[in-house]
Amino acid sequence: MKGNPYYSFSQYIRENFNTKAYRVSIDAFFGCKENCIYCEEHYRKPSKLKIEEQVDNLIPILKGRYKAKDFYLYFQKGTNTDAGVIELKKLYDRVLSYEDFIGLIIGTRPDYVNKKIINLIKSYTERYDTWIEYGLQSSHNSTLKKIQRGHTYEDFLKAIELTEDTDIKITVHLIIGLPGESKEDVIKTVRRISNLPIHGVKFHHLYILKGTPLYQLYLKNKYKPLDYKSFKDILIESIENLREDIVIHRIIGEDHSDHFVGPQWKMSKNQIINDIRNTMKKNNRFQGRLF
Repeated sequence: MKGNPYYSFSQYIRENFNTKAYRVSIDAFFGCKENCIYCEEHYRKPSKLKIEEQVDNLIPILKGRYKAKDFYLYFQKGTNTDAGVIELKKLYDRVLSYEDFIGLIIGTRPDYVNKKIINLIKSYTERYDTWIEYGLQSSHNSTLKKIQRGHTYEDFLKAIELTEDTDIKITVHLIIGLPGESKEDVIKTVRRISNLPIHGVKFHHLYILKGTPLYQLYLKNKYKPLDYKSFKDILIESIENLREDIVIHRIIGEDHSDHFVGPQWKMSKNQIINDIRNTMKKNNRFQGRLF
């Protein structure tokens, strides 16, 4: 991994496209019909800007701040396959034709895809580096039920089966710090997905937002967020148990809204990323070491 302890998305882009590319994350107004206990959907208001306006606002920022040269169109917020195939095609085509994107990323739930939708997304793979992101969070059905996720691990496996053997790359979202989950539970999930035909993973830490059921559990002392040391320990061991060719798109999430409660680690996202990398390098710990 050329000095990096894990295979990052930026490294993947450099190796495959020899460029510096960033995601243009848009809100396509899909929302989500489910009610996960931690989710901002409990109070989130869709963007007031048209999708094209969102693109116009973000690209200059990414060019100026990060010196980005190329872009991925990222349908991030909500369940971006929650519509009929004809409607989805019109939407995807409309935005992809608006800017010269090199890739397409579609975030969704594993219980909101079918063969027709997968075939539609597959049709973009000849022109774009195409990814689908499945929000799994945990492979343990008891946890999924506890967080009111609204799908099972078996639903996720069905989505993987539909998507494999296409040229669509699969990313899986996992959350560290879910209620009742131990480090061993998280590692078991990582090992399970490492044995599946996936291409990427996003790690998040569970944070508490005002107005969510998780916040109520926190107020009643029924949920305690992870301290940084515990998160760091679980994350590094998770990376070590992850198959070495899986692209790590993210190792930590963030929220800067006034709804954010905690955990309060008093470190910036970049400081945390640097600390994780430096700790892994110093101790000769790297992705796939325990896989």
